[in-house]
Amino acid sequence: MKGTCQAGRAAKPEIASGSAGLDLALLDLAVEAAVLVFSVPVFAYSAYTVVLFAGSAAYKAPPMSGPLSPLPKLSVLLAVYDEREVVGETLAALDALDYPRDRLQVVVADDSDDETSEVVDGAAARMRAEGVDFLVSRRNGREGFKAGAMNAAMASVSGEYTLLLDADSRVSSESVADGVRTLAGGDLSFVSFRVGHYNRETNLVTRSYALFQDTVDGLQKMGSTPLGLPYSLQGGFVLARTDALRQVGLWKEGMLTEDAELSCRLFASGLKGGYLSGDQLLSEDPSSLRVWKRQAARVAQGWSQCLRLDLGVVLLSKKLDPFRKLGLLLTLLSPFASLSWIVVSLLTASAVFFRLVSPQSSLFSNPAYVVAVTVPAAVFYAAGANALRIRKMLTPRNLWLLPVLSYTVSGMFTISAIAFLRGLFSDKGTFFRTPKTGGRAVAKSDAQPGEGRGVLFAEGVLSVASLALAVPMSLVGQYFLSLSLLGFGAVTLKSMELSRFFEGGRR
Repeated sequence: MKGTCQAGRAAKPEIASGSAGLDLALLDLAVEAAVLVFSVPVFAYSAYTVVLFAGSAAYKAPPMSGPLSPLPKLSVLLAVYDEREVVGETLAALDALDYPRDRLQVVVADDSDDETSEVVDGAAARMRAEGVDFLVSRRNGREGFKAGAMNAAMASVSGEYTLLLDADSRVSSESVADGVRTLAGGDLSFVSFRVGHYNRETNLVTRSYALFQDTVDGLQKMGSTPLGLPYSLQGGFVLARTDALRQVGLWKEGMLTEDAELSCRLFASGLKGGYLSGDQLLSEDPSSLRVWKRQAARVAQGWSQCLRLDLGVVLLSKKLDPFRKLGLLLTLLSPFASLSWIVVSLLTASAVFFRLVSPQSSLFSNPAYVVAVTVPAAVFYAAGANALRIRKMLTPRNLWLLPVLSYTVSGMFTISAIAFLRGLFSDKGTFFRTPKTGGRAVAKSDAQPGEGRGVLFAEGVLSVASLALAVPMSLVGQYFLSLSLLGFGAVTLKSMELSRFFEGGRR
């Protein structure tokens, strides 16, 4: 009897141990399942970027018509809001266009509260004296943000084609002529111009942002054009048939990225767009990392807002085939990568650190998974090098920016992930207007937009956690994960510019 009791007592630890092992196995399975679920959309977009990169290699400029006589009436719709530093140069570029004065109309949607209106009115007087039909649309308040201003101004637009510009968009006669001839020479309803950069060499941030924009342009727009795939417009760099804009109901008011939302309805309506890689419109790049971050957050929230509101429009479209529907949805879903990286990396690292998952069973120990998650970076580097080649800027000084840029973008993951979630579940958001200085670098003492305490807290917690987990991950052989955590944590802390808090305290 005594032996039986002892045997029973001896058996209990074995049962407990077996139960604990089962629980750990189930927990391991749950962690890996969560990692895979959050990775699937990224894998899908990764595959799509490969398709786009292949498309960019086959890019040819859309066909153009021969010389047009008479030229079609061209309307320029320029949206401005308190941008006196840049709008004068933009209007001067319009005034210098080699386009018949009696065939040119300029409509300015001016919501400004400062001296911008005086600059606009001065340019209007000069150009009217030259025979240009120059109209200014002003409202009381900013209802509907930029989209509301442009919708109100469109009542005055009378041209066959409409050139959509931002306050810092500087056009050239050659680009406008090529855009007009492209729309006249085929079945396209709109064309996008390459984004140029007049302050590219201001500092490291502007150089990095310019390369980022060149890479995105070359991948998404250049890659989409030969394949007939949809892409997201950028409102300050588009020439469209006026009737196409009216056909889809113009801009949806209250959207944070009204150009992306317009893109969804244009493509869902079966209208076609193209990209003119050889024609650029110059614009101003953010010269501060904080401004770039806020701009990235607005894009992330705006695109997820479009994804939520226009999902049915895209899926029910009879003008788009399944692959083009998928391409448009994946484009809008691309900011999800920020949320995916945070969940996947920190969840895996935490599970390994607390011994809930063994390093060997982690997906980051699987070569196939590591290759899959590095595909976007490889494509990004290749597309970036190709963009530099196209611009004849393929030098070591610019090439080294590619790895720097990949880490710089990781510093925006937190704010972009938060913004993406906001866009999915709410229409609330602040329309962040990127400050324009006319190419002048923004001094640290200048007033700059704040990220909000919630975002700063999340950035601080996640960056510190990443740095804390980076070392133990390297010790257990998770080198890829360790480097990712280290880069994310360091760049996020840098992007928070913590010194400004101490400077504020001294003042």
